Amino acid sequence: MHQKLMSVLLNEDELGAVIRAHMALEQDVDRFVSLVATNSDYIEKMQIDFSNKLKLAVAFGLDEEIYKPLVSVTNIRNKFAHRADMQLSKSEVNNFYKSFTSEDQALIQEVISNNPERPPSLGKKYSLLSVKEQFVVMVFYLAIRLWHEVEIELEYILEQVEESTE
Repeated sequence: MHQKLMSVLLNEDELGAVIRAHMALEQDVDRFVSLVATNSDYIEKMQIDFSNKLKLAVAFGLDEEIYKPLVSVTNIRNKFAHRADMQLSKSEVNNFYKSFTSEDQALIQEVISNNPERPPSLGKKYSLLSVKEQFVVMVFYLAIRLWHEVEIELEYILEQVEESTE
């Protein structure tokens, strides 16, 4: 699933990549909130914006380390949503990168250097990627982190179900 996301984003122009990236990440946050909320129907009825849904997700247990990167990509998306001539700038992408913990930054580097499934068009070194490619790699990594959070919650829910049926 995530390899497809990377491929789709790399084949989009910058506007398409930013908007689609944010949509994918927002769906993962929604999935997380739906899993942890006792009755997610009421959250949907609240019609809260993504910024507040993200805060709610962290309050429900989403790893706080990915909060800042999600806010950063949301800020980039908001700029693109309101200006048709917007382009990714090196400083925005660098700020996005800096929003990750140092451990996550190292893992982002590994997504490129040690990933045999990386698209052939991507170089082997993060610093040699274009601004858009760097953005896509960070979104890809963030999507993996979010999916991992969802998997943890699913495992916890399954454990609770198993315990209640014993």
